[in-house]
Amino acid sequence: MARSVARRYVSAALQAARRAGVRDEMGAQLASLRALMDASPALRRLLGHPTMPLERKLAALDELLDEPAVEPLRRLTALLIDNDRVDVLRIADEVYRELLDEAEGVLRAFVTTPVPLRDDQAERLARAMSRWLGTEVVVDAEVDPDALGGIVVRVGDRVLDASLRGRLDRIQRAMAAP
Repeated sequence: MARSVARRYVSAALQAARRAGVRDEMGAQLASLRALMDASPALRRLLGHPTMPLERKLAALDELLDEPAVEPLRRLTALLIDNDRVDVLRIADEVYRELLDEAEGVLRAFVTTPVPLRDDQAERLARAMSRWLGTEVVVDAEVDPDALGGIVVRVGDRVLDASLRGRLDRIQRAMAAP
């Protein structure tokens, strides 16, 4: 649900960034913002704080980015704060990259494994997925030790969960079913 909401907001921001000629700058600032939000629960609380004025929140954003936010990002952030959708900011960077990739005919596969993929493994996976999906696929890999083993691949709204954690969860649900 959050992803489809994020796509609507971020798509409009991407169009504005293209018109303003700040597409790459906005992408870089969104990546920085995501890293900041992932590292700091306090920032998420600050942006969602109901009594703090919007201008103070936007000023804090500029300070944290070490530069003024580009106007499309500033408007996106203000809109998300006003609509109580600060959670969308955590995935806005990912959605932004997906939208850019789609415009260029590339699919991004978000791959989660319990240990880092070697470069040759990521390349083989990208080639196999490109053949399977019929378009160029770029692998964006991350490590999650809780996956225990196997792999989880998400391309757009499709998820292939071949992790040991996923299998155990499915077995547990099956055993708990009446």
